[in-house]
Amino acid sequence: MNTVKTRKVGNSLAVTIPKSLHVEEGTEFVVSKGRNNVIILVPKISNPFDGVTDLRMDDDFEGVQLLNDEW
Repeated sequence: MNTVKTRKVGNSLAVTIPKSLHVEEGTEFVVSKGRNNVIILVPKISNPFDGVTDLRMDDDFEGVQLLNDEW
């Protein structure tokens, strides 16, 4: 288990993430505070509905032949 301390950086507090957790530099997190003052860091994921991501579905059943009683 790693132990870290907060430190003052400008008008904010910072916590260093240990290298042993293998978090890439520049990773963005959504931060929230839970019960009993637990701080939760969740890696931010891209919005699939941003208009940039292609959401088209391919025909998953292309080339599949129906059996005689499947109508």
